[in-house]
Amino acid sequence: MSASAGQLSVSVIRMLRMLHATRARAPRVHPALEPSHHAVLLALRDAPARVGDIAERNISDASTVSRQVSHLTALGLVEKVPDPQDGRAQLVALSDQGHAVLDELVARREAWFVELLSDWSDEDVATFIHYLDRFCDTVAADERHHP
Repeated sequence: MSASAGQLSVSVIRMLRMLHATRARAPRVHPALEPSHHAVLLALRDAPARVGDIAERNISDASTVSRQVSHLTALGLVEKVPDPQDGRAQLVALSDQGHAVLDELVARREAWFVELLSDWSDEDVATFIHYLDRFCDTVAADERHHP
C-alpha cells in the first residue's frame, strides 16, 4: 500500500494543479462570482443554513464563510432570513437571483464536464465518481478527527 499511497499522492497533487490551471476555462455565470463562492451557493441549494453549518460542510472556517456570505449578499445572491427554530438567529438562504445563478452554474458545469469527458464511457465516469466520493469522504472524516 505504501507505494500506491505515494503514487496516489503524486496523482492528487497533479489533479489539483490541473484543476487550478483550468479555472480560467471553467464556466462563469457572474462577473463578481469567484469559484470559491460556488461551494457556499451549493451548500444553500436545498435549504437555508447557518454560517457555521456552511463552514463545517465545506471544511472551512466560519470567518471565511462569513466574508463570502457578505459578498454574496452584496451581489443579491443570498439573503439573511430568520431561523424558525431560534428567532434570535439568522440563516443564510439563496435569493431568487441566487437560485437562477446556481442553476445556470450547475448547467454550464455539467455541459463542460460532458465535453471534457466525451471519450469516457458511462461506466468509467460512474466508477470515477464512486472512488472520488469515497476518497473525499475519507479525507473529510480524517479532517473531523484531526482539526
